[in-house]
Amino acid sequence: MSRRRDAVGLSERAAALERAARSLAQIAPDPVLDRAHEVLGRLEDRRALSAEHTVVGFFGATGSGKSSLVNALVGREITRAAVRRPTTAVPVAAVLGEEGSDALLDWLGVADRHVLDGSGALTDGDPAAGGMILLDLPDLDSVERGNREIAERMTGLVDVIVWVTDPQKYADDVLHHDFVAPFAGHDAVTFAVLNQIDLVREGERDAVLASLGSLLRRDGLERAPVVGVSAQTGEGLETLRAQLVEIARGHEAITLRRRADVREAALGLREAADPAGLPSAVRPADAAALAADLAVAARIEPVARAVGASYRYRAAGHVGWPVLRWMRRFRADPLVRLRIGQGAGAGGGTSGARSGRAGGRGADASDEALARTSLPRADAAARAQASAGLRRLADASSRGGTDPWRAAVRRTARSHEEDLPDALDQVVAGADLRARSTGWWWPVLGVLQWLALATWVIGLGWLALNAGLAFLGIPPPPMPMIEDLWIPIPLPTAMIVLGVAVGILLAVAGSGIAAAVGAWHRGRARRVLRARVRATAQELVVDPVDDLLSRASATGADLDVACGTRR
Repeated sequence: MSRRRDAVGLSERAAALERAARSLAQIAPDPVLDRAHEVLGRLEDRRALSAEHTVVGFFGATGSGKSSLVNALVGREITRAAVRRPTTAVPVAAVLGEEGSDALLDWLGVADRHVLDGSGALTDGDPAAGGMILLDLPDLDSVERGNREIAERMTGLVDVIVWVTDPQKYADDVLHHDFVAPFAGHDAVTFAVLNQIDLVREGERDAVLASLGSLLRRDGLERAPVVGVSAQTGEGLETLRAQLVEIARGHEAITLRRRADVREAALGLREAADPAGLPSAVRPADAAALAADLAVAARIEPVARAVGASYRYRAAGHVGWPVLRWMRRFRADPLVRLRIGQGAGAGGGTSGARSGRAGGRGADASDEALARTSLPRADAAARAQASAGLRRLADASSRGGTDPWRAAVRRTARSHEEDLPDALDQVVAGADLRARSTGWWWPVLGVLQWLALATWVIGLGWLALNAGLAFLGIPPPPMPMIEDLWIPIPLPTAMIVLGVAVGILLAVAGSGIAAAVGAWHRGRARRVLRARVRATAQELVVDPVDDLLSRASATGADLDVACGTRR
């Protein structure tokens, strides 16, 4: 049952490491990612091979006596030990339990194989010892580069690592720094063997072994067993043999080794690109500040002012004094100049109506997507403000994170920077600004204006007719008089004065009403455009950054699982 729980735990950790490595692509350095993928690949390969065999690799420097130790453990000479160095040039395998071992040895790349009959010194005929493969490997410090490469490659493949050293070299800094320390955390599948213990005086052996143990703890191997042996005298061999048989009997070395590898790879990813410290999402205040900066780049204020001015302009065409309306021909509608409110999104614009008649259902949102304004491009100051807004949001949203993640947040925040000008132009071009909207009071004042004009024209015509008749010597008809005023006034004159006065008063009143309603439309346009800018900022900047921050949180959780530190 315990082995099943271990296997499930390893699978979960491996899956978490795979997710973390995938998430950290383009964030963590490639060598660290490659190491994680290598660990995962080896894990899958090893799972597909014999689980009944525990592979024990004997590693050490030149002269440590690895070959003699392996020979002593198996009770026969399977590898040659000699004074000439290096002796072992290729891996040599002592195989206990031949069935199922061939594919495993092929994967290890070991051709020199010696099958043990099970009755030798290694297990003393214990049938419960299980399958075991002992590998005598080339020296880690061999002068032959190929030998070193074989030994280094095997450190990543074997299930159990046995570091073999001797009283002269056990404290060698190169051995510990280059070969032992990288396997920190592999305590459960690591043994340290001090060979040639017979060369150390009896009273000094405990001190030497304790010194080696302290060096291993410094290397990160807190609980790795330290065994003093002598391949020549047999001292300590029984202790080492019993420990190797015990770990092989439990069939847990494969899981323990790969779990340690997964943890080491996850720690490497965390050290290179720790996602801890980042906020969980973009703060609303930072998103609002970005939207305000982008609103400047989108020229929202000029557009909002143009919406108000357009309303006043069009209102003047309906409620202004008819005598002076012709002067509007010399001025264009402010929104028409900007090519705003002329498409399908204009809320009733003439161009939109024409395109609707011409294209039927074709005049849909695609027209809005293709629309462009004639607004001048944002000046350098506006562009700089938008760029600074992106930078401020990225800095605020990555505060507390490590450098790789801060850089990733900055890249993500700026990933659509080139698209922002067009997107902001579409914010304006596609907005429903009610650019063609009218007021119920326009026709009312318009009718009154025409009545006032008619009154003025009739009065003027009446006086002109009387003047013409008098010029021709024809007696004009009696002139009606208005007697109720402080002085009598001819009715045509009163009509002229009344028509002009009412027309001007209606124009002034209409202008005031248009200014008030235009201000409301300006405010509404500002609100609509700001909302669209916020939506654009959310889509192109905030959402991608939020996704990255969520990814960072998930990556942190996956690294916790892979490291075995899930809370």
